[in-house]
Amino acid sequence: MLRLPLLLLVLAIAASCQAQSTTATAPSAAQHWADSVYQRLNENERIAQLFMVAAYSGGKNYNAPAIEQLIRKHQIGGLIFMQGGPVRQAMLTNRFQAMAQVPLLLAMDAEWGLGMRLDSVVNLPKQMTIGATQDSGFAYVLGAAVAMQCKRMGVHIDFAPVVDVNNNPANPVINARSFGENKYRVASMGIAYMKGLQDFGIIACAKHFPGHGDVTVDSHKDLPLIPKSKTQLDSLELYPFRRMIGAGVKSMMVAHLEVPALEKEAHVPTTLSKNTVTNLLKHELGFQGLVFTDALDMKGVAKYFNKGEADVRAFIAGNDVLLFSQDVPVAIQKIKAAIAEGKVSSSALETSVKKILKAKYAAGLAHFVPIATDSLVADLNHYTSVVNQRVADAAITIVRKEAQLIPIPAQKKVLQIFLGAKAPEKAPDFAKNCSQFEMMSCLDANDLAQATTKVNTPGWDAVIVVVEGLSFYPGKSYGLDPATLNFMSMMAKRRNTVIALMGNAYALKYACNAANLICGFEGTEWTVAALQKVLSGTLEAKGKLPVTPPCLQ
Repeated sequence: MLRLPLLLLVLAIAASCQAQSTTATAPSAAQHWADSVYQRLNENERIAQLFMVAAYSGGKNYNAPAIEQLIRKHQIGGLIFMQGGPVRQAMLTNRFQAMAQVPLLLAMDAEWGLGMRLDSVVNLPKQMTIGATQDSGFAYVLGAAVAMQCKRMGVHIDFAPVVDVNNNPANPVINARSFGENKYRVASMGIAYMKGLQDFGIIACAKHFPGHGDVTVDSHKDLPLIPKSKTQLDSLELYPFRRMIGAGVKSMMVAHLEVPALEKEAHVPTTLSKNTVTNLLKHELGFQGLVFTDALDMKGVAKYFNKGEADVRAFIAGNDVLLFSQDVPVAIQKIKAAIAEGKVSSSALETSVKKILKAKYAAGLAHFVPIATDSLVADLNHYTSVVNQRVADAAITIVRKEAQLIPIPAQKKVLQIFLGAKAPEKAPDFAKNCSQFEMMSCLDANDLAQATTKVNTPGWDAVIVVVEGLSFYPGKSYGLDPATLNFMSMMAKRRNTVIALMGNAYALKYACNAANLICGFEGTEWTVAALQKVLSGTLEAKGKLPVTPPCLQ
């Protein structure tokens, strides 16, 4: 159950969604609309409904003219909006929908909100931060907040939550996008996030089936191998997906993984595997919702299959929506040929297309209402600060506390050093109780040299080292350069030091022997504010590590 403060926040977000919400419709009405639309489409147009194409409202990949051609000439089924700006995307959405004979189903990859893709929008917390709260109520709030943003932008699907169990610290692509390493908590958090989205009319998408958590290869760059048995997959990777299906998730995204226990043919990713998509996901697990491929231009597929071939095999495997096709016109013709040759039935096409059309009807697309651009950015950011601060306060975790330095005792001489970020202009609350308090920033090797001299000056009762600017992925030591790592190692040996890591919990391994260790999970103003409150004694740190760095096992 949601605690009262969270419930009040959800109710406030719900009020924002109200004006944009769609009315639930009877299944017969959706079926009738889907049938009527399907009948007026020719075969090429029916096949085109399977495709969801990447659209960019800004940046170097801006592609509005190409999208317009795909809509006019082929009647593609949907768009996944990528990088750009809110107002530009809203204007393009209105333009694209106006020219589409069949309304477009719109999606975004917005795991931590629309700020993940759009400028001017503040990021919401990442899933590992939510996992540290140990409270699925925060996952629900995240889902509701993202739903409010999607509603306001005319987006119908959020490709979230990630329900991969991240049980490999070296995972180069999932990592902090996961709720953690515990399959039960991943499942409960995923269900809560999903309900936060779907309760407010946004289709949730559980990903990346059958589980992308135990890999050391990024499927954007190559095809990861998971050499586990079916029994092992059943016991761990598949568990959250089973729970999500039971809880009513409306869509699923299939990953590009080589899993010999599921598919014997070499270098065939799970996305293109009928054994995985149809036999396991649909038949064995009983999933009846929309099935999306992961992006078909990723090297996990594109390295092994030519343009169009991947699309055909993905459709034969049982996917309903083909995401990020390398070449839509070629793929349409290849799927048409596969139907003519009997490799896939026309009834399979009808089933998938009508599922897509019913999803469009449920999203209110039978009567599209243009998106208003007035106050758009302000509306998207309306709840970001309060959600971020409440999650940061609940997530911050004291990993180790051996000396009497947390909270900072009164009348102490304290030095606070910020690694990788500028120190705040305003001193924290605990500073007023110190006999002497100083802050300094370390942005380069010269700053680190000065900091080393400063900390070696006798008389400091406590030194607080705040580490920011970390990457969420393990490559290049989470973005920590050798000089910073050496400084952290030196400081970790001092008992009068508190090391506070504002980033990926796995990076705690670089300060594992510190007597006083805090994890804030993200390098934001809200996590730093939560840290200062913990150090001042005005906030009790109740977070728990959702993953275990190897050095703490």
